[in-house]
Amino acid sequence: MTTDPPAAGERRLTRHADVRAVLADPRFHVPAAPAAALGTGSGPGMAWLRGAVSRFANGPEHARRRSRAQGLLDALDPVRLRGEARERTRAELAGGAPVDVMARIARRVPVGVLATRLGVPGDRREEVVAAVTAIAAAYHLPSAGAPPGREAADAAVGVLADALGGGDAPEPGLLAAVAGVLVQACDATAGLVGNALAVVARLPATPAPGWRAEALLAEILRWDPPVRLTRRVAAEDATAGGLPVPAGAVLVLDLAAANRDPEVFPDPHRFDPYGRGRGGRHLGFGDGIRPCPGEDAALALAAGVVEAAAGHRLADPRISSEQILYEQIPYEPSRNLRVPASLWLAHPEGHGPERHGPERHGPERHGPEGHDTARHDRETAEGPR
Repeated sequence: MTTDPPAAGERRLTRHADVRAVLADPRFHVPAAPAAALGTGSGPGMAWLRGAVSRFANGPEHARRRSRAQGLLDALDPVRLRGEARERTRAELAGGAPVDVMARIARRVPVGVLATRLGVPGDRREEVVAAVTAIAAAYHLPSAGAPPGREAADAAVGVLADALGGGDAPEPGLLAAVAGVLVQACDATAGLVGNALAVVARLPATPAPGWRAEALLAEILRWDPPVRLTRRVAAEDATAGGLPVPAGAVLVLDLAAANRDPEVFPDPHRFDPYGRGRGGRHLGFGDGIRPCPGEDAALALAAGVVEAAAGHRLADPRISSEQILYEQIPYEPSRNLRVPASLWLAHPEGHGPERHGPERHGPERHGPEGHDTARHDRETAEGPR
């Protein structure tokens, strides 16, 4: 899957330095969503939610809303999130039969674990996971009109509100903060998990690379990030990439291309979890004024899943074993996300996952200097370029 070309009147930035400069410049805002009334009869819906979360706000209002969400995230224990994600993934993989990680684990486990930590009752976890998935599918769509899935997403906001409030209407600020955190952890974390396991499961089982989960995820966020693009609007006349940007102009920030900028990342198309010689930080969680506040939680949840799936191999029951290594993994259609549509895994010995995963503590073991990704780049439609 490749990212969509910029719409008319939009300019794309691909250099790492240019993207970082815009993300740090207060003259560039996110496309904002107007505030909408909460409503009394039908309850909260997508128009209200988009107008109430920090994701689509700027300035002091963004800071206030972000602070509310940050407080929820700061109260979480990443070690506990990681452990719960690991155990729930092991339970899903137990038995030895091939499992579609994207359908059974990539969203269900991270969102389910996070939802219960944020106050959703355990007996409503699966219901809320389904609701958050529906909300995420419509989250970035414009409020005007009635796009496909909008009615289901409106109903899903009500499901989340009911579960969070225990049958009563929750405080609106809390609902918006929890919803924003869960939605941000839904598709992006699923893409991180899927893209990481797509690499690990294709490598030869022996010798094991010995990569730490943290190093693996950091390199995936650079080399094959789930979030490919973000947009900014010039609130006043400014400059970007050495060119003037008039007020109202839209910039497309190509995070995936910036993460392979050879001026920052030597040999940028090589997959190297050790990151030897890397000259900068990936932009997988944004940068500057408003980086993703849930980075620690997302990495903990993704690491737990990856650790539990260690040792599993690609095992799509619909195609032969010879095709598995050469068939292109299907990806979900999306303007700015890269998320596998399906990813079947099974343990090569026909039993559940081992009780250990990628090394998590101590010095990194010596492994391959890097992974030759020429075939993978071709199979994934040229990567971010």
